[in-house]
Amino acid sequence: MEEGSIRLWNVARGFGFIQTDSSRNVFVLFSEIKNRPPEAIRLGDLIEFHLGGDKEGRLLAKNARIISEPTTECGPVRFGDIGANEAA
Repeated sequence: MEEGSIRLWNVARGFGFIQTDSSRNVFVLFSEIKNRPPEAIRLGDLIEFHLGGDKEGRLLAKNARIISEPTTECGPVRFGDIGANEAA
């Protein structure tokens, strides 16, 4: 099994990305995370998963589960949530 942390998470679109210790980015669908509903997943959550692939050879997380929460307080981040002052 591989481990990583939630780097990006989009509840509205149902997917996110995991960053592994080896700096790989792995795509994950919310349906593959078995022990937590999508709206309860937070950036920095530590996740355990099996590494798989799709037809095009992209890395995919399979049979994933959250194994611990982040040590700092952070909420879910959705793509496009940048404030007007931060976009510049």
